[in-house]
Amino acid sequence: MLLATSLLCFASGCIKEDRSECNPGVLLKYDYSLNTEHTNLFGAEVGKVTVYVFDEKGFYYGTYSEEGGHLTNDYQMLLPLPVGNYTTVTWGGKLGTYQVGETNADETAFQSELKKGVTHIDDFMLTAENGGQPLVHLDNLYHGRADVASVYWPGTATTVELIRDTKHLTVTVEDLSVGRGKANGDAPYEVYCTGTNARYLADNSFGKKAEEITNLPYDTYTEPGKAVSKLNLLRLVIGREFRLTVKDKEGDRVFDKDLVEAMLATGRFKTQEDFDREQEYNIVIRMDKDVVISIFINGWEVVDIVPDL
Repeated sequence: MLLATSLLCFASGCIKEDRSECNPGVLLKYDYSLNTEHTNLFGAEVGKVTVYVFDEKGFYYGTYSEEGGHLTNDYQMLLPLPVGNYTTVTWGGKLGTYQVGETNADETAFQSELKKGVTHIDDFMLTAENGGQPLVHLDNLYHGRADVASVYWPGTATTVELIRDTKHLTVTVEDLSVGRGKANGDAPYEVYCTGTNARYLADNSFGKKAEEITNLPYDTYTEPGKAVSKLNLLRLVIGREFRLTVKDKEGDRVFDKDLVEAMLATGRFKTQEDFDREQEYNIVIRMDKDVVISIFINGWEVVDIVPDL
């Protein structure tokens, strides 16, 4: 209804010979089908979109945001922009655990402010880096970029294809020595990840000077014969190391490998699309007398990779 009303306002008083009462604009629609269900889950998952608009010279023009239950798969977002060509960068999700702003050319400074007509798209950045603090909780994050043209009577929406940049990792260490009913603080295994994947540019690539960050579990618990850790992660990319480390209660590393390489070693994850489509990574590490005997990721065994002992 809001869109229909807006379009009526656009058309009100407009005739081909006289556009004095017309307002040009851009229509966007969203598709999040890059998931394991191979269907558009935009309406089911995203909930909020924030669009950053840059003019044809790459300079920041403005920000537009929508949130609520009306963001269904049929939702179309109207951006009231002067006639011209633009680039839109959409970040989906609440963005509460991220900062958006601009950096300088060598990424040695960052400020969470965008200046109209000054900030260039090449300096636009979203980051989860937090002064070296470990990352535990992360809001779901989606990215999309599109080149658009603002016209009078925008009748056709540009489809923005979204990619989900946040993932869930569950690490289960199967060890018969793990007892029953232990408190979280007595977890027999320490699990964490390290990588440089928390700084994003306008095209969803990583900043060239991204800092190393540590991801810690947001939940740990034990069951008879199992120790489970759950972590939030950001995007995993082939060719960029992201390390998973598991230590026993003595502090010895029972697993310390590049998670990306381990996933490739299953034969299930072969392309970047395979990594991006999956949002749940489930790793099972089977132990026998303090030795790793097998590793499975999403049910696929890791081969040709020797764990550290």
